[in-house]
Amino acid sequence: MQHRAKGCRVRFEPAKESDDEALRALLHKTPMGGSISVAFLREPGYFSATRIQGPFIQVFIAKAGEEIVGAATRAIRPIFLNGKMIDGGYLSDLRVVPEFRRGMTLARGYRYLRNLHEDGRAAIYTTVIVEDNKTALSTVGANRADMPTYRDQGRILTPMISLQKRLPEIPAEIRSATREDFPAIVAKLNEKKMQFQPVYTENDLLDGRFQNLQENDFRMLFRQGKLVGVMAAWNQMPFRQTVVKNYAGAVGVLRPFINLFRTPPLPATGEPLPFFYIAFSASDTVEDYRTLLRSIYNESIDGPHSHMIAGLHERDPRLPVLYEYPHTHFAGRLFSVTFDGPIEIDDRVPHIEAALL
Repeated sequence: MQHRAKGCRVRFEPAKESDDEALRALLHKTPMGGSISVAFLREPGYFSATRIQGPFIQVFIAKAGEEIVGAATRAIRPIFLNGKMIDGGYLSDLRVVPEFRRGMTLARGYRYLRNLHEDGRAAIYTTVIVEDNKTALSTVGANRADMPTYRDQGRILTPMISLQKRLPEIPAEIRSATREDFPAIVAKLNEKKMQFQPVYTENDLLDGRFQNLQENDFRMLFRQGKLVGVMAAWNQMPFRQTVVKNYAGAVGVLRPFINLFRTPPLPATGEPLPFFYIAFSASDTVEDYRTLLRSIYNESIDGPHSHMIAGLHERDPRLPVLYEYPHTHFAGRLFSVTFDGPIEIDDRVPHIEAALL
């Protein structure tokens, strides 16, 4: 299949529901990383999992003959830009099989994306590139004439926090949410209007777009009767999985020895990593964020998950709270992307929802 596909001209087209199985297979074939190779999977359905990224989704594919050799996603969702609500785009899930990563495939893919952009749904996009992906960072950083303009907006830190042992409780009035709390939760989430922050509605929490998210996954923090913070623990394993495909080099050879001294151990290959996301968080103060995170952390000890993942921008004053816990470092770089010239972006701290990446 591989040698035959290489001789075919690559064409781009919208993905169809009938491509679901092939798209899921593409994710297995295109892991990311160096010494630890990781695949980001969407089982049992590619399209149903992609819906979380926005109310309007376009998945497009690159085909050589009848084989899908690449794919990417353009999502449109309401966001805050400079404190005002607009429709913003999010570019994600770019995957190309190795034998097609050279040549004109990428440039032609961007031309196809530019054609999609001409529908006028969004003037500005964001995207996050894993910090270790030096090839992608050098490509977008070049800002060649045949590509949209990428503007570096700083680092997004997404440490994987290890759920090892309970820590001292922080006394506070915290309770689980009910459906009747959704108006208050949405109002709190939309309050700060951070840069690129998603705008939420009650319907977002009701229409099933956020799969496997239940009302009792939310925690609400009150001080003197006032709601001062919200945060959710979102388990996405039933529809999105992260799987270690391979350990290369010294890590692969020494993994059994490393695991004698490491808690938790490096996971087995082929098995989904058991973690959940800290998602939909908003707080009046850093201490409110710390209190909610500690509550969810302690609740999760001895549960089915070994880790939780939270994401904050490098300039977010809440970021040091994440590093109060044992963790494995992960980070990406946030970019704004424009096709039609620069757009003014003020100095508000960006907020990207890691669970929607």
